This record gives sequence, C-alpha cells and structure tokens, in this order.
Amino acid sequence: MQALPIIATEEQLISLIQQTDERPLWLYKHNTNCGSSRVAHLALNQFLTRYPHVSSRFSYAVVRVLEEKALSGKVAELLQTPHKSPQILLVYKQKVVWNSSHQQINSVQLSQLAQHFLQQNPSL
Repeated sequence: MQALPIIATEEQLISLIQQTDERPLWLYKHNTNCGSSRVAHLALNQFLTRYPHVSSRFSYAVVRVLEEKALSGKVAELLQTPHKSPQILLVYKQKVVWNSSHQQINSVQLSQLAQHFLQQNPSL
C-alpha cells in the first residue's frame, strides 16, 4: 500500500485544514484494529493508483483513531462531523463537503465524487 501521511498533532491537523482554502483534502480516519478500516484503506490506495489524473489534484492525510484518539475527536469537533471509523472526509475551504464510512468507501465512488467535485470547482 502507498504510504499516506499520518497526522499526529492538533497543529498538523489545523494546518492541513487551513490549507484546504487552496487545495481540497481527503482526510481518512483509520482504525488499525478493524477489518472494515483495512478494506477502506485499500480502497483509498486503489483510488490513488487507479485514478492518478484525478487523485493527484487533492491532498491526503490519515488520522489513526486508536493511536491518536484525542486527535480523532478534534477532527469531529473542528469539522463539525460526527465521528465514525473508518471514515473519509472531503474537506474544502475548511468545511466538510462530503463524507462516507465503512463499506461505502470504495475506489470507484471516490473517483466519481472527485471528478464531480473538480467539475464543480474548475479553478482547481
């Protein structure tokens, strides 16, 4: 699997959220002890490798919900989105514009959503 950047501090999280004013962010919340999370992580990596013409236009980060439990809660607080795991959030202009969890996270869905998002935001 491709290594995705792991967020370990609140400062990193805030910085990444602020950067979404310029570039959208896929923020993935991963549970290292959960089978559904492993499947979702694989789907995210498949999206990155199968659809590079689309996926390259976004930033990516991972929050490990067990190892950084307080940070996972901070994601929910700052982005005003209920906690789920696994969960993927599309963040743009410091707001969640889409999110999904569990078996709904798959590479085809991510590609379709990303393409639709880019069509709606042609300046990206």
